[in-house]
Amino acid sequence: MLLPLILTTSLVITPTAIPTPTVTSEIQKFREIIQEKVKTKLQEINQKVQTNPKRGYIGTITKIESTQISLSTKDKNRTIILSPNTVYLNNKSIKIKSTDLKIGQEILVIGVLDDQQNLSAKRIIVTTIKSSQNLKTIVLGQVIDISTMYSLMAIIPISNKNTQYQVKTDTKNLQIISKTGEKLTLKDISKGKKIIVISTSVSPSGQTLTAEKIVVM
Repeated sequence: MLLPLILTTSLVITPTAIPTPTVTSEIQKFREIIQEKVKTKLQEINQKVQTNPKRGYIGTITKIESTQISLSTKDKNRTIILSPNTVYLNNKSIKIKSTDLKIGQEILVIGVLDDQQNLSAKRIIVTTIKSSQNLKTIVLGQVIDISTMYSLMAIIPISNKNTQYQVKTDTKNLQIISKTGEKLTLKDISKGKKIIVISTSVSPSGQTLTAEKIVVM
């Protein structure tokens, strides 16, 4: 009579305890997910910056079509893509129409390069031949410091954050405008603002610009 009892007892299986995830392991997994998302986002941003860099060109209009113009610059002929959102300004920073552009005019074009290296124009500013010949440098950058006492500001160019420029703002003929063409003053420029500096003079070191025109973005 003892044998069945022994057999029955031997079939009883004790369940093995399954370890539950610790709080530390869950936090680590969460951190890894966040790090991967941040890495992916940074790659997207870097790719966007590389494929769509902002540019500014000065040149002479050689051809005008309904959706684009041809521009002759110092190094090559370029195609400028026009859109309904393109802003046109004359040499006095007054808004004009696309139909006011003429072959042979000197213009400054600010925009973004597309995949075919054509410039999609955000703003087109008509300049005089005299002023365009004097233009030396165009820099799109972010203001990091301003000295009203010495009429200077420091900017870091968007295209190269390892470089820094000093911008002289004490010229009598300095023009300051908004991206829509509204006239501004130096008081409208503050730290953190993005600006385009058009310089008529560059120091021998290449790090100090004398501003002729500033466009506040």
